[in-house]
Amino acid sequence: MSRQNPVLKDPQSYTPDRYDIYWNSFLPIFFDRLNVAMRKHMTEQVAQYGLTSAHAVYLIALTLEGGMTLLDLSRFLDMDPANTNRVIKVLKKKGLVYDDRKTPESRGFSVFPTEEGKKIGQQLMDSTTKWMNDGMEGIPREEIIGMRNILIRILNKIDPDLEKYMASEYELPFYTYLHTYPPNAEPELFQSLLAEDSKKKKAERSKNKNNP
Repeated sequence: MSRQNPVLKDPQSYTPDRYDIYWNSFLPIFFDRLNVAMRKHMTEQVAQYGLTSAHAVYLIALTLEGGMTLLDLSRFLDMDPANTNRVIKVLKKKGLVYDDRKTPESRGFSVFPTEEGKKIGQQLMDSTTKWMNDGMEGIPREEIIGMRNILIRILNKIDPDLEKYMASEYELPFYTYLHTYPPNAEPELFQSLLAEDSKKKKAERSKNKNNP
């Protein structure tokens, strides 16, 4: 059976509106499947160390950002602090992270990756990047960046708390980096993708200025 031409139960009822209903209703399950596939890949990369994808994202974060307090690390990854505590304890026992506390009772200490932790973190980033690139093989770079931009725009609209979270007094969350385009990196490509949004924002500002 071709994926492009599947045999539908009732082809006549599969209208454009029904097509939208399927996408809108089952998109969470679609993302869940993507999430499971990606986490499975990450787990396979660290299984030899007795770790899972739950530990992998923390090693990646610390390799990228360096030392952070447990609260900052939780905010950066948008994770529950209790989960962060559990994961860091495991990573510390395995010699992959260490902290700078002066005494066992010290609070407000930062956690850092050890050299071995950095090595695994870098391996994870490299393997995940290759895995994602392989999955998107044949898709033009402009379409990939456009897709990322669209996902961010959707999240901004459906999550009213995102802007407040982004402006957190704590460590900048990873979402900040998804929203920020690299300076001097394919500027004409990024600018072309944002051009329409910029025009709309200017028009809205002008409208608000003229109609206070």
